[in-house]
Amino acid sequence: MAISDFTEKQIREKLLSKIKPTILRGSKHQKGIIYLGDLVVARVKIPNSHNRIMKRNKSQYIATSLRLQDDEFNDLIECPLTGPHYYKKLKDRVD
Repeated sequence: MAISDFTEKQIREKLLSKIKPTILRGSKHQKGIIYLGDLVVARVKIPNSHNRIMKRNKSQYIATSLRLQDDEFNDLIECPLTGPHYYKKLKDRVD
């Protein structure tokens, strides 16, 4: 299943509200680090809050950075996948 069309703003809001990455300062574009305990498991570029549709290859890049498959990324943005469930999936993949 392919990644659905989402706006940059939708993706940004869901990343910041559900996953809550640690934001890195000092670059033009916001980047976040995702920790699992004390271990860095992912780095992700956080989109700007534009209302335009994000291109699928860019959405795919973010999904890959989050270690999610296309359908899991869609679930994360559309709301069935919550933050705690994301971290549980991530923990299962790291172990």
